[in-house]
Amino acid sequence: MFKYNHIIFAGTFDRLHVGHKKLLDKAFELADKVSIGITTNEMIKNKLLSQIVEKLDIRYSILEKYLITKNFLKRAQFFVLKDIYGPSIEDNDFDSILVTELTKKNAARINKMRELRGIRDLRIITEPLVRGEDGEVVTSERIRMGEIDRYGHNPQFSILNFQKKELKLPKNLREELRKPLGEVISGSENELKETVYKVIKFIKFIKPTMVIAVGDIVTKSLVGAGYSPDVNIIDLRSRRKQIFNSQLSILNEFSKSKFQIKKADSGPHFAKASRGRQARMMSFLGAMSYEATPESISLVNDPGTINIKTANEIKKSINEFIKTGKKQLMIVKGEEDLLALPAILFAPLNSVVLYGQIDLGVVMVEVTEEKKKGVEEILKKFQ
Repeated sequence: MFKYNHIIFAGTFDRLHVGHKKLLDKAFELADKVSIGITTNEMIKNKLLSQIVEKLDIRYSILEKYLITKNFLKRAQFFVLKDIYGPSIEDNDFDSILVTELTKKNAARINKMRELRGIRDLRIITEPLVRGEDGEVVTSERIRMGEIDRYGHNPQFSILNFQKKELKLPKNLREELRKPLGEVISGSENELKETVYKVIKFIKFIKPTMVIAVGDIVTKSLVGAGYSPDVNIIDLRSRRKQIFNSQLSILNEFSKSKFQIKKADSGPHFAKASRGRQARMMSFLGAMSYEATPESISLVNDPGTINIKTANEIKKSINEFIKTGKKQLMIVKGEEDLLALPAILFAPLNSVVLYGQIDLGVVMVEVTEEKKKGVEEILKKFQ
């Protein structure tokens, strides 16, 4: 025997996650019949990263499959939600509504409208929000942002935390990391211009959430070809040789683009840097000073390691771009090669991370939930 006859429950159901499932299970536990409203893409166009919210038919299909696995489908009805009310202010068959603390105010508005129409109030059942292992609420927005997976798992919480200063690449993993993590756009350094134009063409075709470039040659070539990635991570060297100085055209190319240098080696470590590095830094910053706002934060990343502080600054730069639209430039003291891994881990879904692979060309990693999981498994093998 059910407590209620007909309950109503609505949501976006983007990337159906553990929070959605708990609420759905509760709805079918409470009522004989459950009407499920699925919001239109138009209704959620102002949500963060709304451009990558799954299309309504995909969300419906995944939701339906879940209900089948739980043997709930025969008791379910569906409707498309174009506003906060839907059929809830027209149908007297409903006797209850399931909400969370975030949506409870909408239920109150629904009851107010039902009262004006002479329809009995709905019993409002408020369920607690589901929290992930990091203690934060599990939401579709956080999944789109790449912070957590659908189970509330946060790789930063378990791997890239501040219990260690850095992660070290073990020797037995080096061969595995020589394998490209994504699609290779083939081309040697002599054919780099042609390769870069292929990359740009592909980026324009897939329209990613954002583009992150890791490495001096890749960044230099893209900017030189007129395309500015959203987050750029460089160390002023290629194959451990200096490539940036005041004579190089890349400085002029960067100065034409709006980059925010948030993480420049201009802090305490800068004073200890070699004169050559200081000169490269000053010429680089000087060429961009009218656009840039450098902070006194020193980013260090020793060869064969991933510095935890630097990795977390990558996350901050990604979030800064999403929040402000300002392109980010990170200049690392040491070596940036392995920083492609935290870049993939922290990037929003549907992003692209680019890095160079010696003798192969440019590797283009399309960031998916599966790709993030793969990178997490690699990082677990670091020491």
